[in-house]
Amino acid sequence: MSGSIVCLLLAWSLQAQPQYYRFSIDQDAFSGPPDFSSLNHPLTPADRLFVRNGRFYRVGPDRRPNTPDDEPVRLYGVNLAFSANFPAPEDAVRIAKRLRRIGVNLVRMHHMDSQPDANPANAASLLTTGPYPTLNPQSVTRLRAFLDALAAEGIHVNLNLHVGYQFRPAIDGIPGMEPQIPTQSKPLHIFYPRMVEMQTEFTRKVIAALSLRGDPVLAMVEIDNESSLIWEWQVTNLDTRLNGAYLEELSRQWNVRLTKQYGATEALRRGWTPRVNDGPQLLGTSWTAELHTPARADLRVSDQPSGQLLDVTFRQGGAAIIIKQVGFSVTTGKTYLAEVEMRAELADGVSRPVYWDVKQDISPWRTATGRTVSVTNQWQRYSMLVEPQFSMEGIGRFGLSVENVGANMQIRGPSFHEAGERGLTPSENLEDGAVQLVKTTEFSSPGRRNDFLDFLIEADRAYLRSMLSAIRESTDDLAPVAGTQIGFGGLATIDSHRDLDYHDNHFYIDHYNFPNVAWDGRDWRIRDSSAVGSGLSPILNLAAARPAGRPYTVSEYNQNWPNQQAAEIDPVVAVIGAFQDWDSVMHFAYSHGRNWDDGVPNGFNLNGDWTKFAVLGQSAWLFRSGAIAAGVQPVDVPVPRDLRIRALAERRNGGGIASFFNAVYGYQPLVAIEHPVRLVDRPGELPATARQPKGGLIRADTEEFQYDSESRVFFVHSPWAAGVIGFVGQKEADAGPLTLQLAESARGFAVVLLTPIDGKPLAESRRMLLSLPGQTLRTQPGADEPQKLVNYPGTTDWWTLEREPGFNKPSGNMNGGQRPTYFERVECFVTLRASASRMIVYPLNGSGERMSALEASSIPNGFRIHLQDEGQYFSPWYEIVLE
Repeated sequence: MSGSIVCLLLAWSLQAQPQYYRFSIDQDAFSGPPDFSSLNHPLTPADRLFVRNGRFYRVGPDRRPNTPDDEPVRLYGVNLAFSANFPAPEDAVRIAKRLRRIGVNLVRMHHMDSQPDANPANAASLLTTGPYPTLNPQSVTRLRAFLDALAAEGIHVNLNLHVGYQFRPAIDGIPGMEPQIPTQSKPLHIFYPRMVEMQTEFTRKVIAALSLRGDPVLAMVEIDNESSLIWEWQVTNLDTRLNGAYLEELSRQWNVRLTKQYGATEALRRGWTPRVNDGPQLLGTSWTAELHTPARADLRVSDQPSGQLLDVTFRQGGAAIIIKQVGFSVTTGKTYLAEVEMRAELADGVSRPVYWDVKQDISPWRTATGRTVSVTNQWQRYSMLVEPQFSMEGIGRFGLSVENVGANMQIRGPSFHEAGERGLTPSENLEDGAVQLVKTTEFSSPGRRNDFLDFLIEADRAYLRSMLSAIRESTDDLAPVAGTQIGFGGLATIDSHRDLDYHDNHFYIDHYNFPNVAWDGRDWRIRDSSAVGSGLSPILNLAAARPAGRPYTVSEYNQNWPNQQAAEIDPVVAVIGAFQDWDSVMHFAYSHGRNWDDGVPNGFNLNGDWTKFAVLGQSAWLFRSGAIAAGVQPVDVPVPRDLRIRALAERRNGGGIASFFNAVYGYQPLVAIEHPVRLVDRPGELPATARQPKGGLIRADTEEFQYDSESRVFFVHSPWAAGVIGFVGQKEADAGPLTLQLAESARGFAVVLLTPIDGKPLAESRRMLLSLPGQTLRTQPGADEPQKLVNYPGTTDWWTLEREPGFNKPSGNMNGGQRPTYFERVECFVTLRASASRMIVYPLNGSGERMSALEASSIPNGFRIHLQDEGQYFSPWYEIVLE
């Protein structure tokens, strides 16, 4: 960590403690400056969308694609999840109107298949619990009415197909597996023929039941959320999740492909000839137990005919118990293979985690590779490839952290050596269909590995083509279709998705962490990090993953509540997305259920999270209106096929694409602040501008925004918008005609955004909207004060909500709470350089109505106003009028 960042973090920690004021927003009544309904018009046949020249277009008044009256369109969206997709008839119209007011023209309909209804009257899913795919007619009726309401407000939909449905062997007529079908059926649903067939039937039924053929409300279709075979291989799930009929089926398909490619075993053996043989064993016979107080355990080592057996007798937990061997050496540029067998004295069906790593046995204890494995009462063999990024001379450690097993256990066959490449083994042959799948954890010859990766790519492609065919049959050739997200497979999705229409991606800042039980709403934590404050890396990684020549969407993003800096996420994504010329961004989510009027922040939901709500309309306007121009000098990143396969083999996906390009080309991710970035399918060199180190003040090639990478502040200064976003402290911060200075009462972070509301550029505008949102909190039950953000128990770098009275779990309820809601007070001084005789500032209430006017002080060339000062009406919204 650089000294400047250390100083910056220290400065943040010394800022004033936040102060709060009560505020809520009436979504069904607000109007005036925060109302962006004018961006939309009711959908007509002229608004059907299709793909042309790598963009989304409307067909235009002639209703025909690829004609002169076609119009390009950007889509600003939100997600609805689970039952929120099926509002009651009395709610459908008002929810559509709510979304229109905040500038939304797209709704992504997500998780409609995940929780089938046992009682169809619940209308919480497109499915009932009958054999898949049995549609719920009540849900279909509700959804069709909602689609009509959305269309009347100028809002399209993104139809999601497979998201969370988990096939049930006894009901759906498919084989079972041990211990059970994986969560959401991933990845079985991609390659098992009967599952694919049923999904195509689901697709046809849904599109027909909703009468979507030719309907302009349908913007696009997503086939499969966050899933691919190449992703499952990258994260080792194919190694661990496949057994029974599913392992047999994928193995059969693999052997069929190899037979077509090679014809006979000997040709295959030659194609897979290894270049490197196994190195000598690096482990000796000396094992020790490293015990941290108060943990206690005994270790007994015995020699067996098959090798050493390590018996661990568990006495007491509470701290680390590490079974280790130390003293070996490794070097960079080599691949090593670690292997071990383990079992524990556990009941049938019970598993416990063991963390296994190879690392330095001295400070700073750097880890070369580590992974967590599950042990049961059955012997299992585990493998791990180690590719050290640093050398260890006589200080290597092979360690197994077994404290969480909480039972006696046995370890045998530990091994660590330089890995030899695996070609075709003596037991494998094509004639018997006996060539095994290639494990993520094996070190294969290039031929073996690359053939398998090609096989997975084509298996993904075959699934997507089957689903695409069902979509085309049910709609027509216009509806844009995507497969899954680039982050779930990486660069090789360019190959697996080559028959589809557009690419999609996801990212999150400070996603919830559940240290014990997944999705436990009373045991969760966040880092309280900042996108702008941490270098914008997740957003810049999105820019580095955009293929040229096709529309690019971000169908999920969030900086989830109660993150204190969350007001930054929507305007920053809107500005960078518009500059990068992305085609759609979709906030996750507006709601996960039908508690439309709870009025409190909870989970990922925008509904009740007034921090983000306050700037969402302006963000939509920035993205959709052209207020932020697309960049003018694109940077093309060459990604030929061999590089895409290399990235897949190195398991570079998700947030690792920009770092992969850095390793290959010296790519500097911050170039995406200066120029649009796109991936091109050809060999070549990376432009010099993308290799130049970036630091200090980085300015877009349009001159409309900039990022100070040292002070971590983002500035917007286009002719149509001005904003300051980040940790500005008490220093003055200039953005176009706007200057911001926080008062001493503020904690040092601010999001200030100024946009015109009279259709004129800021230099000419006489009426403007200034937003000044802080963090939103709920009320702590039994107290007339906000429910505070506190450190997660036992930590200083994790945060959660203080728990409610009467609950013993570590966190306050993530999924609901008590009114009233509170906004963080952001006291500041705003200077506006403008030519006028007078500036009047009106705080707006939760309905967008003017409250008592504030008079600004006249200064040379403009005005200065003290906002959120004592005695004022506190608000996140201000209407500015120049006379």
